[in-house]
Amino acid sequence: AGLAAAVLAACGACLVFGLLTGLGVAAQGVPLAGAFALGLGFSSTGWVFAGVGAVAAQLTWGASGARGLGIGALVLAFLLRAAGDGSPAGWLAWLSPIGWAHRLRPFAGEQWWVLAVGLFATGVLVAAAVGLSARRDLGAALLPARLGRSGAKASLRSPLALAWRLQRGTLLVWTVCLALVGLLMGGVAQNVAETMRDNRAVAEVLSRLGGGGAVTDAYLAGTMTLFGLAAAGYAVQAALKLRAEETAGRAEPVLATAAGRVGWALAHLTFAFFGSAFVLTVAGWATGLAYGSGSGLVPAALAQLPAVWVLAGLAASLIGVLPRFAAGAWGLLAGFLVLSLVGTALRWNDVVLGISPFQHIPRLPGGPFSTTPVLWLLLIAAAAVIGGLFALRRRDIPVG
Repeated sequence: AGLAAAVLAACGACLVFGLLTGLGVAAQGVPLAGAFALGLGFSSTGWVFAGVGAVAAQLTWGASGARGLGIGALVLAFLLRAAGDGSPAGWLAWLSPIGWAHRLRPFAGEQWWVLAVGLFATGVLVAAAVGLSARRDLGAALLPARLGRSGAKASLRSPLALAWRLQRGTLLVWTVCLALVGLLMGGVAQNVAETMRDNRAVAEVLSRLGGGGAVTDAYLAGTMTLFGLAAAGYAVQAALKLRAEETAGRAEPVLATAAGRVGWALAHLTFAFFGSAFVLTVAGWATGLAYGSGSGLVPAALAQLPAVWVLAGLAASLIGVLPRFAAGAWGLLAGFLVLSLVGTALRWNDVVLGISPFQHIPRLPGGPFSTTPVLWLLLIAAAAVIGGLFALRRRDIPVG
């Protein structure tokens, strides 16, 4: 029952995400079939990896082991897709769920039957997970767990090293996922642009979302905004790891050593700030690779960083000043997302839209670059972090 509920919840979430993606893209005036093919392609890929996760959960004892197997499956799928698209052996891409999403051909003569491939693979994986679940003992796993070390490595005896150990899985998952999305978005960019050129209403919406310029540039600029919002999600999650460690009682033993509060906090915030830069770099590179511009879209992706860092700084401030409401950082991100996407498309008041830091980011590629708003955003992010660290030094840390 627990396995079935988890799989249904994951597949349901993927379906909702795909439908919302289709609705969001269709709202820009593009053909409905192509919009929902794009969204359901995401859903289909998610369903397959939900099945992969179900199997991995039966094979391993802990979440970290299952996550490792899942990431390995993602990497393998990415390599198969890349090998299939970059060599005469195109059939290799059919071995990858990511390749199936591309074979749906959104905006280019949709092949709906490809969805059946994803559904069949998901069914096989879920059936395998059910069979494995019946073979293992409750609370055990089919693969034996490794014994841990009796003492920490020398390389783990610093706040930054410990933060890396705790944050690396999250960073890897976000990086791989955004790279895969970048490959898909970059791969369909030319087809989407060709479809939109004859539609003035769509061109106008893209101009608002992507900052004007050529249709292709506007589409890619809008894609970079989506990546910025996603990277902000990673930054918030990485920053909130501080609060998670605190509430779980694991921060107090660390702070009882020579590590100070500021050093401990900065170790985790390092990943919120520089990890988000890495995620955006990979996402921009993957999009450019699929689109055919190589690393040309990396600067456009990195232009989102000041807004991302504002979110990370606000999360740090909440942790220091209002720790019980630290999760409110997710609410801020959700609000900025609505303002940046829905509000922009519907032409909300500029004063209201200006609340979102993403409204002040240069729309690249194709748009003009202005230094002043970028510097203001960086200043706000720095002030938020400094304020959060100052408050963290002065407030109580729960013990045990």
